[in-house]
Amino acid sequence: MPVILKRIITDKTFLITLILAIFSMVFGVVKLSDIDANTITSLAALILLITIYQALNILKFVANYIVAKCSTIRSVILVLLLCSFFGSMFFTNDVAILTLVPIVFNIAQKINLPKILTISLLTIYANLGSALTPFGNPQNIYLVSHYHLGIGQFMMMSLPFGLVALLSMFVVLLVIKNQPIDDVTLPSVEINQHKTWLLLGATLIVLLGILSVIPVYMALIVSVLAAVCLQKSVFKHADYGIILTFVNFFIIVGAISRIKYVQTLLYQHTTSSLETFFSGMITSQFISNVPAAILISKFTQHSYGLYLGVTVGGLGTLIASLANLLALRQYAALSHHHSTFGFFKTFSFLNIGLLLFFMIVGYILLSV
Repeated sequence: MPVILKRIITDKTFLITLILAIFSMVFGVVKLSDIDANTITSLAALILLITIYQALNILKFVANYIVAKCSTIRSVILVLLLCSFFGSMFFTNDVAILTLVPIVFNIAQKINLPKILTISLLTIYANLGSALTPFGNPQNIYLVSHYHLGIGQFMMMSLPFGLVALLSMFVVLLVIKNQPIDDVTLPSVEINQHKTWLLLGATLIVLLGILSVIPVYMALIVSVLAAVCLQKSVFKHADYGIILTFVNFFIIVGAISRIKYVQTLLYQHTTSSLETFFSGMITSQFISNVPAAILISKFTQHSYGLYLGVTVGGLGTLIASLANLLALRQYAALSHHHSTFGFFKTFSFLNIGLLLFFMIVGYILLSV
């Protein structure tokens, strides 16, 4: 317990968000319902699972496999981005990030992989890929429910955007040098196949919980049982700081979303699809795209404009998407020097550039 507490109280991301959360509670209006219990429960289940994967050397095994099959740095990054893009469609952007960021660090121990660039792009394309399915991210689940959208209706909205997003990935990769991978001797990694199959079964159940097929609390129970049965030590090594940081973040967002001026401004700027698009995109930069979707949906029936707005709005600032914060937190936890400034610079540069590009894409899609 002392080790866990020490890790939490020395977590800079947690401490900063804690100060902001306290400020929000003192000077703003905050409700207990601001903390999304489903998201926190899902996150806790996922963190335990990923820690088990790490402890059983499964992530190292996957990292070795990717390095062995790829001949250049660019091809390694391409495989990771494709896994992020398509994986997030079915398993959510949070799952993609929680799974792939540790794999990036494992690969970087073997080859000269640019970690910050790779993780930044992973996060961007996890956000973009998750936009293609109704269950890829929380805001999609909410919008489908709120506007009573059928699968066909939703896919008609998402497919054109998704195709452009996928094509942009290959264009972005062109700026990365096609540097060949030097011959490396990969250490043999042994995995326990019996435990691996049990863990995969537990993962399937957890994903069903995240997708609301079964109650989400069952996902957490299964993760805890998996840890007890497969690797008890994960309880000491799991990153609880991420969970507490998200709690702080929900409190901050809740306070911002209740400011009267913010609500009035949104009511005045959601009278058309284009206005709703820009309102969703801009609002997401300050309170993140999930609360932005919930807030703006109360003032407009322009579902397509709002969908594109909060999807594009997930790019830009670190706060624009909960997945962005999760990626930063993962990088800080796994990086030896724990410096996040370098990550912030690269992440912001790439995100702002692609935000401007997809703003134009969104404008064109709504104008045709």
